[in-house]
Amino acid sequence: MWLFSAFLVGFLGSFHCVGMCGPIALALPLEKKSNWSFFSGRLLYNGGRVLTYSVLGLLVGIIGHTIAMAGFQKVLSIATGILILIIAMLPFLIKRVNYLNLFLVRYTSKIKGLFKVLFGLRSRKTLFLIGVVNGLLPCGFVYLALAGAATTGTMAEGMSYMLLFGLGTVPMMLTLTMAGNIFSLRTRMIIQKISPFIAVSVAILLIARGLTIDNHSCCQHH
Repeated sequence: MWLFSAFLVGFLGSFHCVGMCGPIALALPLEKKSNWSFFSGRLLYNGGRVLTYSVLGLLVGIIGHTIAMAGFQKVLSIATGILILIIAMLPFLIKRVNYLNLFLVRYTSKIKGLFKVLFGLRSRKTLFLIGVVNGLLPCGFVYLALAGAATTGTMAEGMSYMLLFGLGTVPMMLTLTMAGNIFSLRTRMIIQKISPFIAVSVAILLIARGLTIDNHSCCQHH
């Protein structure tokens, strides 16, 4: 059930992420030589994104496993849930966090530099690499999923969590690349307003999950 929540977060998050990743997906290089060529190229792009998410899941899974082995998985799950709640409330409490915005601008500019190089190559193989780099873009839903992956307590489950998250984003992103921008600005704004409630729901799940973990069994999962 906990792993299924990863797919759900990915699916719901993909509606929100259309705003950032949509222009990239719609601008993917190579002309439509055939329906299969076009479709398979978009699958390559999405496969690259899912791979990046899975590797990130493995990395946070290693951290989560180390914490779990030390007997703090319960604390990690509850603390992560509380942290997500705080972050979800920040936009309502603080209008601007300048130092964070500055960091994100600098980081995103480096990612855009990589995109510029890859788009310039105009090779079918680069579609996969564009997806890999796309997975590194700053995204609140990705961070939300990574927090969930870290609390799984094992490397395999951390990776599986992010794999399912990535797969959850595929239907919407694939639809976008195949059918064009199907969402109006008003629809995207509505989805953006709903996003904090999704984060709060995941936070509550993390806290509830943490409360069910046995302190005397660092590797017990529910």
